[in-house]
Amino acid sequence: MSFLQQKWNEHQLRPARRYSSQREFEADWVSGLRRRYRLSQERLAALVSVSVTTVQNWENPTSAKRIAEHNQDRLRDIERELWIKSHVTLLEPCPPYIRALHELMSANRDSSAQGLADYLVTCMDARDSGRARLLHWAGLSYSIADPTSSKARAYEEAALQALGSGNDGNDSLVAAVENEILGSQFEDLLALLEGEARRDKGRQLMQACRRLFQRDQQPAYLWNALEVACRAPLDLQDRFGLVGELQTQLGETCVRRRICAEAAYQAARELVADPVLATSATLN
Repeated sequence: MSFLQQKWNEHQLRPARRYSSQREFEADWVSGLRRRYRLSQERLAALVSVSVTTVQNWENPTSAKRIAEHNQDRLRDIERELWIKSHVTLLEPCPPYIRALHELMSANRDSSAQGLADYLVTCMDARDSGRARLLHWAGLSYSIADPTSSKARAYEEAALQALGSGNDGNDSLVAAVENEILGSQFEDLLALLEGEARRDKGRQLMQACRRLFQRDQQPAYLWNALEVACRAPLDLQDRFGLVGELQTQLGETCVRRRICAEAAYQAARELVADPVLATSATLN
């Protein structure tokens, strides 16, 4: 079975939107790949070693020209390479087991990566400073094949919990791992369609950012939590609570200025511009 045929079959089991034909689905998948990783048609054409016109035909749902199977295989490999690059980096010092997981995932050996990750998580001491990083990679070994995997979500939640545990070790490495995990989780949040799954992911990530703030008292974590609450989007009361905490930490003027200036916080602007709405949020 070809790669896009398999993707089409998976889509029909859990349709996020309706397509008039498999060809329309394939066209949208290719253009979606480009949008997701911010690739131009020229860049994608270079990666696949085809002409720009060929990519344009692939993205045209009315084109009768199908995507050859060898090009589908290359698109599959490119998607995997881009996914791994956008979700993880081999931060130094890098333990051998992290390198092994990276190599297995890069080689499309997900079941082997999952087996190794499960074994390592079972063996590692809960107090080990590298546990959050390992749990993060364990989650990735499952989500690279299936972003909706319950096992991936369980590992992701455990990794986020471990971030706030206080088992720090090397402070600079821990900060880098935190940024990697939170960045990966935020990308996954934005990739989800509007709905309860996206809000659930947002609540999980917002709570993780709150835990990190409680541990380190760094306002940057509250700003991260507010961006998550705005993008998910979470309840008005969640946004109001975070705005209030930031105002306590930094002052109303500073918080209002940043919220009004940055698009990421657009869903919170009404709370700093409309006192009536802000009062309503405290009552609900």
